[in-house]
Amino acid sequence: MEPTDDHQLNNFMQQIQAEAQKQGLQEQMLSLNSRCFDICFADSRPPSKMDGKSQTCLANCVNRIFDAKQFMFEHLQKSSPAGAI
Repeated sequence: MEPTDDHQLNNFMQQIQAEAQKQGLQEQMLSLNSRCFDICFADSRPPSKMDGKSQTCLANCVNRIFDAKQFMFEHLQKSSPAGAI
């Protein structure tokens, strides 16, 4: 393989990885939205207009999930061998 072929292959692989990361992030956001929506509007259909209580519930839900994920990530980093994550 020629150096330009290697370079093109590396660029292609980087693009594939970037797209996979983007897709993973989009899937996480969809899951997060769905979970928080179910929590904040569990008892009824969502109103046609968001009130302050609903906005606060959604914001708190998203923040708590992010906090939990951050906590788990940091815990895994501390408890795993260097470079494993």
